[in-house]
Amino acid sequence: MAYPYDDPEEALIAEAIKNNRNLRNASVFGAGFAPGSGLLDAFGGMPAMDQGMSPSMLQNMQQGNYLDTFFQGLGAGGDLAMMTGALAPAGMAMKAAAAAGKSGKAAAKIGKAPAVVTQPKTNYLPNPPSKPNPVVGTRYKTSQVPNTQASRQEANYDDMLGASLMTYPTDMLSRNVRIQEVSGIPLDKEVVSVGGLEYMSDLANMQDKIGYASNQAASTSQNNRALKAIEENKALGGTGRVFMAPHTMPYGGENFSTTPTEGLLSIIDTVGINPELAAELSDRVRNATVKGVKGKYKDFVGIGDSSLREQLMTGAGLSAGSPGDLRKVFVDKLSSVAAEKGLGFNYRDLQNAMLNPNVMNKPAFLMGDSIFEALPHLGTSPGSHPAYSHNIPGFFLGNTQGAPIADVMGGVYQRALMENMNKPGSRPGTFADANQLARGSLSTAGENVSLFIDEKELARLKRLFGQR
Repeated sequence: MAYPYDDPEEALIAEAIKNNRNLRNASVFGAGFAPGSGLLDAFGGMPAMDQGMSPSMLQNMQQGNYLDTFFQGLGAGGDLAMMTGALAPAGMAMKAAAAAGKSGKAAAKIGKAPAVVTQPKTNYLPNPPSKPNPVVGTRYKTSQVPNTQASRQEANYDDMLGASLMTYPTDMLSRNVRIQEVSGIPLDKEVVSVGGLEYMSDLANMQDKIGYASNQAASTSQNNRALKAIEENKALGGTGRVFMAPHTMPYGGENFSTTPTEGLLSIIDTVGINPELAAELSDRVRNATVKGVKGKYKDFVGIGDSSLREQLMTGAGLSAGSPGDLRKVFVDKLSSVAAEKGLGFNYRDLQNAMLNPNVMNKPAFLMGDSIFEALPHLGTSPGSHPAYSHNIPGFFLGNTQGAPIADVMGGVYQRALMENMNKPGSRPGTFADANQLARGSLSTAGENVSLFIDEKELARLKRLFGQR
């Protein structure tokens, strides 16, 4: 185990940087005896034993580093005593005790080096899964780009009577939201979220009758599914209208898109990154196993390379895989504890900054927060989404409070669930997750996966969706 962390991979980084510290430590120790150094240290102006600047007394207190706070107070008190003249000997003794105490604490870490060299005045907060920090995930500043999104509006349920309802998975990214600050770090380059669930309520997309975007093959498939659903609806005596109500993927479902990667790149550009850490994280990306293939992204150019952003966005230079899957690996490695400590932030702060607040704190597979009417006869078209190349035609209907996909799709979901029971799992003697397979069927199958909305179903949906 790599002290003081649980992640054994961090020991690799610790070993790489440990030998660069000792010379600096000796000079910092000696500076602790200089007049005024105690007061300077208390206000965060002294070099750290490892790298950068030491935290101030206030920062150490906020982070629970009470022993460091005590030594800083002792050093500051020594400076004040020395200013009196008569108490100078006592003041010098206090400064000596403070310097020795801090040096001894640092020496105890030699051979147990932290996994990364943290940035000056780090804003990283410990957040172990066994004891989550309630502050982590709340430290961000965002603002909506003006005049880009329709306001939330309750869906007109009467439009849905006699129509059919379908679903597909979507990430929880917001749309047209500026991410300005993460973990108390003002970003040099703001990141604008690209959606996501709110893609359909983008004012420009509404004007152009665009409801959704995906890659070309998936867009064509979804559009054909809507055409088939219209045919099935008319056969049941319906209005020939079909509505799409996407269901949310869990946290991390957004990593294929570009916003998480852009956010991480902006943090790196803002705070910088230790070369040893950059090299280690780059190797983690190259050596990762992706869809059963180890080292699939061996062509990753590496953090710090001038073509990094281009490769992550377009796949330039890759001999295998896709830029979207590379972004997923990149986000996975750059959101590790080692990366968080090295960059001085918490990834959950960035993640929550870019997600839609209406759904991010609700259970996954929530369906119906946003709904659009499918217009498949208009055909798919090339689009401008940076991760998904083709648009599916549709028009935003409105919002609801949403409900679990199993409840919304009712009998259609139960039929799909029964059809997928007792399917063999990936390992001998196991069964596949029937709910996961049912969601997959309702999201991709070409026929008999839409819910016909008669008066009884409409009343049920109104209750589920919390009609006001």
